[in-house]
Amino acid sequence: MDKKKGFAVWGVISLVFLLVKIAALRFKFSDGYTYMYMGKLILEGLVPYKDFFFASPPLQAYIMALGLLVVGSKVILLKFIPILFTLGSGFFVYDFVRRKFGVAQGLVSSILYLFSFLVLLTTDYSTGVHISAFFVLGMVYFIELGKPVVSGIFGSLAMLTRLYSPFAIAGVGLYVLIWKRKWFWKFILSCGGLFLIVSLFFEIISGNYVLNVFLFRMGLVKGIGLNKWNVFKFFFKGDFVLVLGSIGWLLFGKGKRKLLVPGLVSLFLIMFYAVYSDVYYLYFGLIVGCLAMFATRFIFLFRKLRCFKWGVVVFLILLTCWNVGFYFKNHVSSANIDFIDELVELVEENSLESDTIYGSFDIVPLVGLLSGRRLAGNIADTNPKNLMTGMVEVEDIVEKIRGVKFIITKISLDSRGNTLGFGLSIPADFLKKECEVVKVYLVKKDYSDNAVVLWDCDN
Repeated sequence: MDKKKGFAVWGVISLVFLLVKIAALRFKFSDGYTYMYMGKLILEGLVPYKDFFFASPPLQAYIMALGLLVVGSKVILLKFIPILFTLGSGFFVYDFVRRKFGVAQGLVSSILYLFSFLVLLTTDYSTGVHISAFFVLGMVYFIELGKPVVSGIFGSLAMLTRLYSPFAIAGVGLYVLIWKRKWFWKFILSCGGLFLIVSLFFEIISGNYVLNVFLFRMGLVKGIGLNKWNVFKFFFKGDFVLVLGSIGWLLFGKGKRKLLVPGLVSLFLIMFYAVYSDVYYLYFGLIVGCLAMFATRFIFLFRKLRCFKWGVVVFLILLTCWNVGFYFKNHVSSANIDFIDELVELVEENSLESDTIYGSFDIVPLVGLLSGRRLAGNIADTNPKNLMTGMVEVEDIVEKIRGVKFIITKISLDSRGNTLGFGLSIPADFLKKECEVVKVYLVKKDYSDNAVVLWDCDN
């Protein structure tokens, strides 16, 4: 298959992926709405770190602001942002492997990537990892094309999205230091220069950039986070083909030099997963593109076997159908906010446009966007980690939310209907003294809580 036909086939593969994601499009509980609401604040002229707390570098919030300019009130369309960035990542995976090993292997690696269980599941959420993965894979792609400046810019944009990206950048940096030394300063200056300029700009105008972003991450090193072993197991169970295929290629594959750059990137990312305490499943989105390349090379170790071509076709069809089927059966129906229209209507009918709302970060910013109600104190990010790391104090929250109309909490109820507790970012004393329950929505299927409660605090 020549390059032109190969790209056409890749387009069909991408279209199938896009149709799968369209069929799964839902409003789900997610911290992605915090970045969408931050985009709204930016369009109103507010500045991250200065006018509202933001614990990550600024690029994702500005991408969301651009997205809001395009989609307007159709907030659901913002959920296409991680999908489109993932398609871009899929192209980098395809063309990188195609240039190295031919069209067939490029197509296989792209299928393994786009229809990996991790990609199918995490592209339901606007977490920022898909934007970072796009820039990381672009960095790898362009360094192989001999464009260290462009590669460095992609690396810088990855850091300006999420601060776990420097581990991947270190892999490319080591490669150019040892094997392409004449590119080293071009790569380092283009990578670090843009990042430092943007960071310095926000530090000067806000005075809080370093505090909000870097010191917050340092606070997470204290041991906050999930059980990493359980996270690793979940990733392995979902994408064992990529993991085992990568191990098989590492043990038995030849021509490893051709995949030296993604290999070094993967090595440093594995170090990141090992040493960082606050590792989440979605963070593996940075490495899954490289694993798809390695697994493809392992599959093609058997290309001399009889009926290899049809065997690969059947294998890819079965694997894709299995992942898509498991995704729809177990996860498309999970964490859905089925009652979002009713909740928004209730808020609109029982409040003024000047009233404010506050509450759980995985639903309240969405309600704010859909209802036109502002978030009290412009607090879009109410993640409990902000309190756990000392970046935010409960007293500050209480002060900012005085006069709030509605508080919306996502909680767990026991079999008797008793509340099992509120998140740290919800001031329980304030809630019990100043507010009363208006409505309880039961969540049919979620990964943690089972109810959303609307509280009226202006009686």
